[in-house]
Amino acid sequence: SNEKGRGEEDMIRKWIHTICLALCVLLCAFLIGRVIFHTDTPLHTPNTVVQRAARTETDAERKITLDSGALTTLLIRQLPNDFVLENLSIQITDQGTLWCTADIVPDALSLPRAASLLLPDPCSLAAIVSIGYTDDEIVLHPLSLEIGGIKLPHTILSPIAEELADSLTEGLRAQGIYLQSLYIEDGQLSIALKP
Repeated sequence: SNEKGRGEEDMIRKWIHTICLALCVLLCAFLIGRVIFHTDTPLHTPNTVVQRAARTETDAERKITLDSGALTTLLIRQLPNDFVLENLSIQITDQGTLWCTADIVPDALSLPRAASLLLPDPCSLAAIVSIGYTDDEIVLHPLSLEIGGIKLPHTILSPIAEELADSLTEGLRAQGIYLQSLYIEDGQLSIALKP
């Protein structure tokens, strides 16, 4: 009778271990799935509406246009000397987004540990960034990010995109340019000026 009770305890213990192992496997599979299929929605300042770069009928006649080279030059002149991106280049795409390339030191970003270990120092960065505006300020939001050939969550670039947007806005204001709206047309960024 004592051996029978002990055998049942061992059996229950094995079932508990099996159930715990199965739960751990399911949880891991769920978490891996969330990481793989994760898509972030852009988070902006609460109660702030960000306008996409698009032409509107109310755009003023007074406007300036910047091509990719002028946009890159304006931005580089505004950035501090110790900015984390080097050799920055911006191309305005036909899809109304910005294609940004640069060199970066991986430690400058909040990267997953595994990615940090795999990346050379410095490494190339390529990102697609949307451009818009709110309250007379430029807003940049990363849509995709690749660093050193590894695709990473684009939200990693958000703090840098905010700093780039602030620098663009300040660069325009330093030249007396205050935007009413902006849009991309024929590979150029058109900025309608405030009256």
